[in-house]
Amino acid sequence: MTRDSANPYRMERLNAQLLQELALALAHDVKDPRLEMVTVIAVECARDLSEAKVRVSSMGDQPRREASLRTLRGMEGYLRHLLGERLENLRRVPRLNFRLDDSIAYGVRVGVILNELQPGRDADGD
Repeated sequence: MTRDSANPYRMERLNAQLLQELALALAHDVKDPRLEMVTVIAVECARDLSEAKVRVSSMGDQPRREASLRTLRGMEGYLRHLLGERLENLRRVPRLNFRLDDSIAYGVRVGVILNELQPGRDADGD
């Protein structure tokens, strides 16, 4: 019996712990102004812990969002080092594969469209 089948919630707990630690690291340890408006949305770690897909949301226009993503990818080593120090029970810290997540912007856009479609409301929201 493998370790994962003995504890089916291990990966969920690990993903949640990685998300929490990355969010804390970005909020407190990283002083780069390009990452001020970056939020960690989700982390999905591979079963063998070789890689973790980290979805992040960034405010601003597309060039600023891409600059934030490049900055995160450039500091992957530093963030892995921080995770290694904080997650002592983890033998191997996975590679971090950062990806932009558009779900928040998409949700805001859908909300605006729905508000515009409501009868009796004008485009200004009055």
